[in-house]
This record gives sequence, C-alpha cells and structure tokens, in this order.
Amino acid sequence: MSLTQIATSGLLASQKALNVASNNIANAETEGYSRQTVQYSPTYTLYPGTGALGTGVSASAVNRITSSFLTAQMWESQSIASDSNTHAQYLNDLDQWLGNDNTSLSKGFEQFFSALNGSSVDPYASSARQVVLAEGVGLAERFNTLYAQLQGQATMIGQQLNAAADQANGLLANIAAFNDQLRSLSTGNQPANEILDQRDQAIRDLSGLVSVNVLEQPDGSYSLYMKSGQPLILGNQFNALSVNGQVDAANGFQLQLNTDNSEIPITGDPGGVIGGLITYQSEELVQARNELGRLAVLVSSEINDQLQAGEDLNGNSGAALFNDLKTPVGAVMAMDISSTAISALTIVNANQLQASEYDFRVDNSGNYSLVRRYDGAQVASGILSGSGTDIIAFDGVEISVDGAATDQLYRLSPVRYGAREIQTSLTDPAALAFSAPAGGVGDNSNLLELLAIQSKGLLNNGQSTLMTAYSGFVGDIAVQTARIKTEADGGQALLSQAEAAVSTYSGVNLDEEAASILRFQQLYSANARVISVARTTFDALLAMF
Repeated sequence: MSLTQIATSGLLASQKALNVASNNIANAETEGYSRQTVQYSPTYTLYPGTGALGTGVSASAVNRITSSFLTAQMWESQSIASDSNTHAQYLNDLDQWLGNDNTSLSKGFEQFFSALNGSSVDPYASSARQVVLAEGVGLAERFNTLYAQLQGQATMIGQQLNAAADQANGLLANIAAFNDQLRSLSTGNQPANEILDQRDQAIRDLSGLVSVNVLEQPDGSYSLYMKSGQPLILGNQFNALSVNGQVDAANGFQLQLNTDNSEIPITGDPGGVIGGLITYQSEELVQARNELGRLAVLVSSEINDQLQAGEDLNGNSGAALFNDLKTPVGAVMAMDISSTAISALTIVNANQLQASEYDFRVDNSGNYSLVRRYDGAQVASGILSGSGTDIIAFDGVEISVDGAATDQLYRLSPVRYGAREIQTSLTDPAALAFSAPAGGVGDNSNLLELLAIQSKGLLNNGQSTLMTAYSGFVGDIAVQTARIKTEADGGQALLSQAEAAVSTYSGVNLDEEAASILRFQQLYSANARVISVARTTFDALLAMF
C-alpha cells in the first residue's frame, strides 16, 4: 500500500463528508429531514502480527441521526394535540351560540314572558296580544336556529370525517409503499435515509388524523395498528378507512376499517382529528340536541296546557300557542330491519323528561330492557306479555310494543327533534285565552297562571325552572369548553416539546454544519498535502538514480 493510496482514501472520505454536510445544509428547512453523518472505518491492515500497517480509511456508511423513542413520542403528541384541538373548536362554537343574545334561549324566554307580563296590564289590548304572538314566534325560531346550527355542525363533521378518511388512506398507501421500497433497498444494502424520513413524516401526518401504534419488523418495515388493535398496515398491504352513517342516523357518522373480508366498526376515540370529531359528535352534540329538544317540548306543553285551560276574547275555549310535540317525529329508530315491534311513542309527562336517548332491546325469549344512554341507567325491564300490545313507561314517555315480539333493537329519541319541530300555531291575537272560563272579557287570571310558569320548578324533580335548566346546561357546556381548551393547550405544549426534542436530536444545526465543512475541508487539504509529499518524495527518489 503506497502513501498515495492511503492519502487518496482520506481524500475520498473527506469528500464524502463534505457532501453529507452540504446535503444537511441544503435540507435544513426540509420537513421531516433528519441530520446525517458519515461513519468512518479503517481499511485492512497489512502484516498483522508482524508489524501491523494501516492502509487508509473508508467512509463505510452515511448514518441518519434519529431516536425511535423521541419520534414515537412526537407521533403520540401529534395525535393528542389534533384530537383535543378539533374537539375544542366545535365545542367553542357551541358555547358561543348558546350564550349569544341573538340565539340564546335565555333571551327568548325573557322576551316571551315579558310580553305576557305586558299584556297583563290590559289583557283586552290587541297590540299587547300581538306582541305575545310575535315573541312566541321569536322563541320558537330561537329553538329552530340553534337546532339548525347543531345540524350544520353534524353535517360538517360528516364532511370532515370523509375528507380525513380519504387523506388517511392516501398516507396509508404511501407508508405501505415506503415499506416495500425499504425492504427492496435493504436487500441490496443501499442507503435509504431519505425514504426513512419520508415514511416517518407520513406516519406523523397520519397521527394527526388518527392515533396509531407502530411496530418495527425485522425486515425494517413498519406494522401500524389502530389504538383499538385493528391492523392498518402489514408490510406493503393496508386496510382502508371509511365513514358510514348520516346526519340523522342513530349514531351519526361512524368510522370503520375495511379489510378483505369484513368491515369493522371502530368504537371509542380513535384519536387525531377523526377522534376529536367523533367524540364531539357522540357527546356534546347529542347532549345539546336532546337538552334543547327537552326544553322545546316542555315549554310547548306547559304553555299549551295552560292556554287550553282558559277562554279567549271571543268566549271560546283556549287553543294551543305552539304545535303539539307529545308525539315526536323520528323518535323511534329501528337498529335492524327485523325490529318492527314498536307502534307508537308518546310523551305523557313533559316534566319527567330527560335529555337523553334510550336503547330498547328484546331478546329471543321476550325479555326486554330499556337503558338511558346519558348515564347508562336501566329505566325499565321485564318480559313482554306474549300477545296484544304492551305499554312500557319510562321518564315521562310511553311506548306501545307488540307483546309477542322477540329479537328487537331500537334507539328511542323522545326529544331529539323537539327544537327543530317547535313552531307557533296561533295567528289571531284574540284567540289567546288569557281569562279563566266564565271569567269574562278583561279577566286575566289565566294569564297570571301563564306568567307563573316562568318561576315554576318544572324539571329535574321540581328543582329547575325553564331558565335555570337552560342556564345550567349553558354552564355545563362552558365548563366542558374550558376543560377541553385546557386539554388542547396542554396537548399543543406537549407537541411543541416533542418537536423541540426531535429537532435538537435530529435537526440540522447550521453553525454545527458550517464548522463541519471547515473541518472536512482541512481534512481534505491535509490528505491532498500528503499526496503532494508522496509525489515529492517519489521524484527525489528518482533523482537519486
């Protein structure tokens, strides 16, 4: 081995180091790029054991500087931050609508009862009666508007879920393809640092949509699983995500995993943006729809019952101001095509209503159970009679069930659409029955009973008035909003910390790379100098002969 050959190996190694440092600098702003370094190793040794003599250096590999622990932590943090941030955005919108004067029910109740109070001064006055009708319309429209906003959110959730599932499927396909490429390159022992970075970045993007568990295989491929355990990627094969359901389905929109042989529903919180959407849909959105519906049914029931107990200006029996919500639209949803047993659902006592939906099941022996979904309480159970029609009562509601039914599954939603359906049915001010029967024109005793509704304990075992029930609901949403905002802030802080840790470990430091360039340049010059010395020495030797 000559001096020139040894120096040449040094030249090549330092040139490679310069290239790697330059590549680091060029990719300093590339998302997901990991810093690379050259791994040196001495070449073979001459005369081992009898006067070992080195033969130079080899730049044997270009290593990617990463930490699997820090990378996995960043993926998890990304999922948590996206989940809580998405959840917080929707909940914040709901919180603002409920408290806004233009949509708030508090304002609507206040204006409606204020109009009634104004009419009490002169119950005969048509202008004051007209104001009562107008405020009744206004109150119903506030319910309708809030429901429409919730429905708009539900529609948007479906659109976002579909878009997120499509985006996730694209990333799953890319990651599976990267697995395939990496296995191929690994077989040929070729460096694949850029592909490794791209795969890690794709997993991070996927984690923003749905939380994943990543397991590295001996061949270098990654297997990915949902948090609930279902496989997303095995080698170069992946299972696609899809969204089924619709806005008014019993469970709204649901995520599912499509394998070769089956479609697997994904239950619980899958994490990421998809998790945030599904959590909001199944918790606060359902809660809000049912609570607003309960109040709509109650106010309709209370005002109508009182008006119908009085007499109008023409001496006629009182008529209802609002439409009847005691036989609710869309309240009975069969969960399968064989469920045909329930023939009717009727609200019999609005004061006992709960802001909840219910699951009604009948087994193959006619045993039934009815579970309130809000708190999981079983509110009714027993065995059907075996013939005729059975009436089952719970929480102010009655259902008519075929007594011979078996194998039935229903979702019952007595108040789900109350805020959508409420409207006024009176247009003639004189038809408002403010007087008691036989009270005569000018009597306002029934009007005073109407005004008393405002301060009556009508809900929650007599503990809540219309106003306090609504205020309590708004307060509950405000507390939940504050909580999820705190979680979102915490999730973002956690993600920032994880990003900083990864950047510190794997990111490109320009000062450090600049120093490396100078060092490798000196190394290159020194090896070139050795070649020059070798040539000078060789020329001197030739001159001796």
